[in-house]
Amino acid sequence: MNYRRLGRSGLKVSELALGTMNFGYPTSASEAVNIIDAAIDAGINLIDCADVYAGGQSEKILGDALVKGHKRQNVLITSKVFSKTGNGPNDSGNTKYHIINACEKSLKHLKTDTIDIYFLHRTDFSVPQEETLEALNLLVCQGKIRYIACSTHPAWRVVEALWVAETYRYPKFICEQSPYNLLDRRIENEILPMCRAYDLGMMTWSPLAQGVLAGRYKNAARLPKQSRGAQKKIFAQRITRKGIDVALNLNIRATKKKCTIAQIALAWVLKNRSVTTAIIGPRTLNHLKELLPATKIKLNGTDMKYCDSLVLPGTFVSDHFNSAGWI
Repeated sequence: MNYRRLGRSGLKVSELALGTMNFGYPTSASEAVNIIDAAIDAGINLIDCADVYAGGQSEKILGDALVKGHKRQNVLITSKVFSKTGNGPNDSGNTKYHIINACEKSLKHLKTDTIDIYFLHRTDFSVPQEETLEALNLLVCQGKIRYIACSTHPAWRVVEALWVAETYRYPKFICEQSPYNLLDRRIENEILPMCRAYDLGMMTWSPLAQGVLAGRYKNAARLPKQSRGAQKKIFAQRITRKGIDVALNLNIRATKKKCTIAQIALAWVLKNRSVTTAIIGPRTLNHLKELLPATKIKLNGTDMKYCDSLVLPGTFVSDHFNSAGWI
Protein backbone atom coordinates (compact mmCIF):
# COMPACT_ATOMS: atom_id res chain seq x y z
CA MET A 1 0.00 0.00 0.00
CA ASN A 2 1.24 3.48 -0.86
CA TYR A 3 0.61 6.52 1.32
CA ARG A 4 0.05 10.17 0.46
CA ARG A 5 0.12 13.36 2.52
CA LEU A 6 -3.35 14.56 3.51
CA GLY A 7 -3.14 18.28 2.82
CA ARG A 8 -1.98 20.71 5.47
CA SER A 9 -2.31 18.10 8.22
CA GLY A 10 0.79 16.23 7.12
CA LEU A 11 -0.94 12.94 7.93
CA LYS A 12 0.11 10.00 5.78
CA VAL A 13 -2.96 8.12 4.57
CA SER A 14 -3.33 5.06 2.38
CA GLU A 15 -4.24 5.57 -1.29
CA LEU A 16 -7.38 3.57 -0.61
CA ALA A 17 -9.69 4.45 2.27
CA LEU A 18 -12.30 2.01 3.53
CA GLY A 19 -15.85 3.36 3.28
CA THR A 20 -18.41 1.95 5.71
CA MET A 21 -21.70 3.10 4.19
CA ASN A 22 -22.77 -0.52 3.53
CA PHE A 23 -22.00 -1.76 7.05
CA GLY A 24 -25.23 -2.68 8.78
CA TYR A 25 -27.18 -2.69 5.53
CA PRO A 26 -26.74 -4.57 3.29
CA THR A 27 -23.47 -5.89 4.75
CA SER A 28 -23.90 -7.87 7.96
CA ALA A 29 -21.87 -7.02 11.05
CA SER A 30 -19.82 -10.23 10.83
CA GLU A 31 -18.93 -9.63 7.17
CA ALA A 32 -18.11 -6.00 7.94
CA VAL A 33 -15.65 -7.07 10.64
CA ASN A 34 -13.95 -9.40 8.15
CA ILE A 35 -13.68 -6.51 5.67
CA ILE A 36 -12.25 -4.16 8.31
CA ASP A 37 -9.64 -6.70 9.42
CA ALA A 38 -8.62 -7.51 5.84
CA ALA A 39 -8.39 -3.83 4.92
CA ILE A 40 -6.11 -3.06 7.87
CA ASP A 41 -3.98 -6.11 7.09
CA ALA A 42 -3.62 -4.80 3.52
CA GLY A 43 -2.26 -1.49 4.80
CA ILE A 44 -5.38 0.68 4.70
CA ASN A 45 -5.08 3.12 7.60
CA LEU A 46 -8.07 5.40 6.94
CA ILE A 47 -11.67 4.33 7.59
CA ASP A 48 -14.46 6.69 6.57
CA CYS A 49 -17.79 6.75 8.39
CA ALA A 50 -20.78 9.02 9.08
CA ASP A 51 -23.43 9.29 11.76
CA VAL A 52 -26.28 8.56 9.32
CA TYR A 53 -24.85 5.46 7.61
CA ALA A 54 -27.32 2.62 8.19
CA GLY A 55 -29.04 4.76 10.81
CA GLY A 56 -25.95 4.81 13.01
CA GLN A 57 -25.23 1.08 12.73
CA SER A 58 -22.09 1.63 10.64
CA GLU A 59 -20.45 3.62 13.43
CA LYS A 60 -21.41 0.98 16.00
CA ILE A 61 -20.06 -1.88 13.89
CA LEU A 62 -16.81 -0.01 13.26
CA GLY A 63 -16.39 0.87 16.92
CA ASP A 64 -17.02 -2.70 18.07
CA ALA A 65 -14.62 -4.12 15.49
CA LEU A 66 -11.75 -1.80 16.41
CA VAL A 67 -12.19 -2.31 20.15
CA LYS A 68 -12.48 -6.10 19.99
CA GLY A 69 -9.62 -6.36 17.52
CA HIS A 70 -7.46 -3.92 19.51
CA LYS A 71 -6.80 -2.06 16.24
CA ARG A 72 -8.00 1.45 17.03
CA GLN A 73 -4.40 2.71 17.24
CA ASN A 74 -3.67 1.34 13.75
CA VAL A 75 -6.14 3.52 11.87
CA LEU A 76 -7.49 7.01 11.40
CA ILE A 77 -11.27 7.17 11.59
CA THR A 78 -13.66 9.81 10.34
CA SER A 79 -17.26 10.65 10.94
CA LYS A 80 -19.60 13.34 9.64
CA VAL A 81 -22.32 15.70 10.80
CA PHE A 82 -25.11 17.55 9.00
CA SER A 83 -27.85 15.10 8.05
CA LYS A 84 -31.03 14.56 10.05
CA THR A 85 -30.53 12.23 13.01
CA GLY A 86 -33.82 12.71 14.85
CA ASN A 87 -37.34 14.08 14.66
CA GLY A 88 -36.65 17.41 16.32
CA PRO A 89 -36.32 20.70 14.42
CA ASN A 90 -32.70 21.04 15.55
CA ASP A 91 -31.60 17.48 14.78
CA SER A 92 -29.83 18.40 11.55
CA GLY A 93 -27.61 21.01 9.98
CA ASN A 94 -24.37 22.69 11.01
CA THR A 95 -25.54 24.60 14.08
CA LYS A 96 -23.44 24.57 17.21
CA TYR A 97 -26.27 22.73 18.96
CA HIS A 98 -26.44 19.89 16.45
CA ILE A 99 -22.70 19.55 15.87
CA ILE A 100 -21.92 19.10 19.57
CA ASN A 101 -24.80 16.69 20.17
CA ALA A 102 -23.99 14.66 17.05
CA CYS A 103 -20.30 14.43 17.91
CA GLU A 104 -21.05 13.12 21.41
CA LYS A 105 -23.31 10.46 19.94
CA SER A 106 -20.72 9.44 17.32
CA LEU A 107 -18.03 9.11 19.98
CA LYS A 108 -20.24 6.70 21.92
CA HIS A 109 -21.09 4.69 18.80
CA LEU A 110 -17.43 4.49 17.76
CA LYS A 111 -16.30 3.63 21.30
CA THR A 112 -13.46 6.12 21.10
CA ASP A 113 -12.40 9.29 22.89
CA THR A 114 -11.37 11.07 19.70
CA ILE A 115 -12.51 11.19 16.08
CA ASP A 116 -9.44 11.77 13.93
CA ILE A 117 -11.15 13.72 11.13
CA TYR A 118 -14.61 15.22 11.58
CA PHE A 119 -16.42 16.23 8.39
CA LEU A 120 -19.22 18.62 7.67
CA HIS A 121 -21.19 16.18 5.54
CA ARG A 122 -22.69 19.01 3.50
CA THR A 123 -22.58 22.78 3.70
CA ASP A 124 -25.41 24.54 5.53
CA PHE A 125 -26.33 27.84 3.93
CA SER A 126 -28.76 28.67 6.75
CA VAL A 127 -26.04 28.83 9.41
CA PRO A 128 -23.18 31.37 9.50
CA GLN A 129 -19.84 29.63 9.09
CA GLU A 130 -18.59 31.51 12.16
CA GLU A 131 -21.01 29.49 14.31
CA THR A 132 -20.13 26.20 12.66
CA LEU A 133 -16.39 26.71 13.00
CA GLU A 134 -16.78 27.90 16.60
CA ALA A 135 -18.44 24.60 17.45
CA LEU A 136 -15.72 22.60 15.70
CA ASN A 137 -13.04 24.66 17.44
CA LEU A 138 -14.61 23.83 20.81
CA LEU A 139 -14.53 20.10 20.02
CA VAL A 140 -10.89 20.32 18.95
CA CYS A 141 -9.98 22.15 22.17
CA GLN A 142 -11.79 19.46 24.18
CA GLY A 143 -9.80 16.75 22.39
CA LYS A 144 -12.90 15.13 20.94
CA ILE A 145 -11.80 15.65 17.33
CA ARG A 146 -8.30 16.12 15.93
CA TYR A 147 -8.90 17.64 12.50
CA ILE A 148 -11.83 19.16 10.66
CA ALA A 149 -12.81 18.75 7.02
CA CYS A 150 -15.69 19.22 4.61
CA SER A 151 -17.57 17.04 2.16
CA THR A 152 -19.22 17.92 -1.16
CA HIS A 153 -18.82 21.66 -0.63
CA PRO A 154 -18.59 24.27 -3.39
CA ALA A 155 -15.08 25.70 -3.76
CA TRP A 156 -16.11 29.23 -2.80
CA ARG A 157 -17.72 27.99 0.42
CA VAL A 158 -14.52 26.17 1.43
CA VAL A 159 -12.42 29.27 0.78
CA GLU A 160 -14.86 31.39 2.79
CA ALA A 161 -14.49 28.95 5.70
CA LEU A 162 -10.70 29.20 5.47
CA TRP A 163 -10.99 32.99 5.62
CA VAL A 164 -13.29 32.82 8.65
CA ALA A 165 -10.93 30.40 10.37
CA GLU A 166 -7.99 32.71 9.67
CA THR A 167 -9.89 35.69 11.06
CA TYR A 168 -11.01 34.02 14.30
CA ARG A 169 -8.02 31.67 14.66
CA TYR A 170 -10.21 28.61 14.41
CA PRO A 171 -8.95 25.28 13.01
CA LYS A 172 -8.90 25.10 9.22
CA PHE A 173 -10.23 22.34 7.01
CA ILE A 174 -7.48 19.89 6.07
CA CYS A 175 -9.32 18.27 3.18
CA GLU A 176 -12.43 18.14 1.02
CA GLN A 177 -14.32 14.96 0.19
CA SER A 178 -16.00 15.05 -3.22
CA PRO A 179 -17.46 12.58 -5.71
CA TYR A 180 -14.97 11.80 -8.46
CA ASN A 181 -15.00 9.12 -11.10
CA LEU A 182 -14.71 8.85 -14.87
CA LEU A 183 -18.43 9.55 -15.23
CA ASP A 184 -18.38 12.79 -13.19
CA ARG A 185 -15.21 14.84 -13.59
CA ARG A 186 -16.49 18.24 -12.52
CA ILE A 187 -14.18 18.65 -9.53
CA GLU A 188 -11.38 19.12 -12.06
CA ASN A 189 -12.81 22.56 -12.89
CA GLU A 190 -12.71 24.39 -9.54
CA ILE A 191 -12.53 22.07 -6.54
CA LEU A 192 -9.23 20.32 -7.31
CA PRO A 193 -7.48 23.60 -8.28
CA MET A 194 -8.78 25.06 -5.00
CA CYS A 195 -7.35 22.11 -3.07
CA ARG A 196 -3.96 22.59 -4.72
CA ALA A 197 -3.96 26.35 -4.08
CA TYR A 198 -4.81 26.03 -0.38
CA ASP A 199 -3.00 22.76 0.35
CA LEU A 200 -6.10 20.73 1.08
CA GLY A 201 -6.23 16.97 0.73
CA MET A 202 -8.83 15.31 -1.48
CA MET A 203 -10.72 12.20 -0.42
CA THR A 204 -12.88 11.08 -3.33
CA TRP A 205 -16.11 9.17 -2.87
CA SER A 206 -17.85 6.91 -5.39
CA PRO A 207 -14.75 6.21 -7.52
CA LEU A 208 -16.66 3.34 -9.15
CA ALA A 209 -19.66 5.58 -9.89
CA GLN A 210 -21.90 3.65 -7.53
CA GLY A 211 -21.06 0.34 -9.20
CA VAL A 212 -21.58 1.45 -12.80
CA LEU A 213 -17.79 1.32 -13.33
CA ALA A 214 -17.73 -2.11 -11.75
CA GLY A 215 -20.03 -3.44 -14.46
CA ARG A 216 -22.97 -3.94 -12.08
CA TYR A 217 -25.60 -2.38 -14.36
CA LYS A 218 -26.64 -3.30 -17.88
CA ASN A 219 -29.82 -1.26 -18.30
CA ALA A 220 -30.55 2.11 -16.64
CA ALA A 221 -34.29 1.46 -16.95
CA ARG A 222 -34.19 -1.93 -15.18
CA LEU A 223 -32.12 -1.89 -12.01
CA PRO A 224 -31.38 -5.10 -10.07
CA LYS A 225 -33.61 -5.29 -6.97
CA GLN A 226 -30.75 -5.65 -4.50
CA SER A 227 -28.56 -2.98 -6.08
CA ARG A 228 -27.70 0.43 -4.59
CA GLY A 229 -29.57 2.08 -7.43
CA ALA A 230 -32.80 0.37 -6.39
CA GLN A 231 -32.58 1.62 -2.79
CA LYS A 232 -33.18 5.35 -3.26
CA LYS A 233 -34.31 7.67 -6.02
CA ILE A 234 -31.19 9.78 -5.58
CA PHE A 235 -29.05 6.70 -6.26
CA ALA A 236 -31.11 5.65 -9.28
CA GLN A 237 -30.66 9.07 -10.86
CA ARG A 238 -26.91 8.48 -11.05
CA ILE A 239 -27.30 5.43 -13.28
CA THR A 240 -27.63 6.61 -16.87
CA ARG A 241 -27.50 5.06 -20.31
CA LYS A 242 -24.47 7.19 -21.21
CA GLY A 243 -22.71 6.09 -18.04
CA ILE A 244 -23.30 2.42 -18.81
CA ASP A 245 -22.02 2.96 -22.37
CA VAL A 246 -18.82 4.47 -20.95
CA ALA A 247 -18.44 1.49 -18.64
CA LEU A 248 -18.76 -0.94 -21.56
CA ASN A 249 -16.03 0.90 -23.44
CA LEU A 250 -13.79 1.13 -20.39
CA ASN A 251 -14.15 -2.61 -19.93
CA ILE A 252 -12.57 -3.08 -23.37
CA ARG A 253 -9.51 -1.20 -22.15
CA ALA A 254 -9.47 -3.17 -18.91
CA THR A 255 -9.45 -6.45 -20.82
CA LYS A 256 -6.41 -5.29 -22.81
CA LYS A 257 -4.60 -4.44 -19.57
CA LYS A 258 -5.62 -7.78 -18.04
CA CYS A 259 -7.49 -6.25 -15.12
CA THR A 260 -11.12 -5.75 -14.16
CA ILE A 261 -13.13 -2.68 -15.05
CA ALA A 262 -13.37 -1.77 -11.36
CA GLN A 263 -9.60 -1.91 -11.00
CA ILE A 264 -8.91 0.33 -14.00
CA ALA A 265 -11.61 2.80 -12.91
CA LEU A 266 -10.00 3.06 -9.48
CA ALA A 267 -6.50 3.31 -10.94
CA TRP A 268 -7.74 6.19 -13.12
CA VAL A 269 -8.84 8.15 -10.03
CA LEU A 270 -5.53 7.52 -8.24
CA LYS A 271 -3.57 8.61 -11.32
CA ASN A 272 -4.59 12.18 -10.52
CA ARG A 273 -1.93 13.43 -8.11
CA SER A 274 -4.34 16.01 -6.70
CA VAL A 275 -6.28 13.07 -5.22
CA THR A 276 -5.00 11.95 -1.84
CA THR A 277 -7.13 8.85 -1.34
CA ALA A 278 -10.10 7.13 -2.95
CA ILE A 279 -12.85 5.77 -0.72
CA ILE A 280 -13.96 2.26 -1.62
CA GLY A 281 -17.16 0.83 -0.15
CA PRO A 282 -17.06 -2.95 -0.59
CA ARG A 283 -20.21 -4.87 0.30
CA THR A 284 -18.34 -8.15 0.63
CA LEU A 285 -14.85 -9.35 1.44
CA ASN A 286 -14.46 -10.52 -2.17
CA HIS A 287 -15.26 -7.01 -3.40
CA LEU A 288 -12.45 -5.67 -1.23
CA LYS A 289 -9.99 -8.26 -2.50
CA GLU A 290 -10.84 -7.37 -6.10
CA LEU A 291 -10.16 -3.67 -5.54
CA LEU A 292 -6.86 -3.85 -3.62
CA PRO A 293 -4.68 -4.59 -6.71
CA ALA A 294 -5.85 -1.32 -8.32
CA THR A 295 -3.04 0.56 -6.54
CA LYS A 296 -0.49 -1.39 -8.59
CA ILE A 297 -2.03 -0.79 -12.02
CA LYS A 298 -0.03 1.68 -14.10
CA LEU A 299 -1.90 3.78 -16.65
CA ASN A 300 0.13 5.36 -19.44
CA GLY A 301 -0.56 8.40 -21.60
CA THR A 302 -2.43 6.35 -24.17
CA ASP A 303 -4.70 4.93 -21.45
CA MET A 304 -5.47 8.41 -20.16
CA LYS A 305 -6.24 9.75 -23.63
CA TYR A 306 -8.61 6.85 -24.15
CA CYS A 307 -10.42 7.72 -20.92
CA ASP A 308 -10.56 11.39 -21.96
CA SER A 309 -12.21 10.32 -25.21
CA LEU A 310 -14.96 8.59 -23.24
CA VAL A 311 -15.72 11.56 -20.95
CA LEU A 312 -14.08 14.91 -21.59
CA PRO A 313 -12.11 16.49 -18.70
CA GLY A 314 -14.32 18.59 -16.44
CA THR A 315 -17.58 17.16 -17.79
CA PHE A 316 -20.03 14.50 -16.64
CA VAL A 317 -22.45 11.88 -17.95
CA SER A 318 -23.74 10.93 -14.48
CA ASP A 319 -24.65 13.46 -11.78
CA HIS A 320 -22.97 12.44 -8.52
CA PHE A 321 -23.47 15.89 -7.03
CA ASN A 322 -27.24 15.38 -6.97
CA SER A 323 -27.21 15.16 -3.17
CA ALA A 324 -25.42 18.49 -2.79
CA GLY A 325 -28.32 20.89 -3.26
CA TRP A 326 -26.14 23.69 -4.62
CA ILE A 327 -24.73 22.69 -8.01
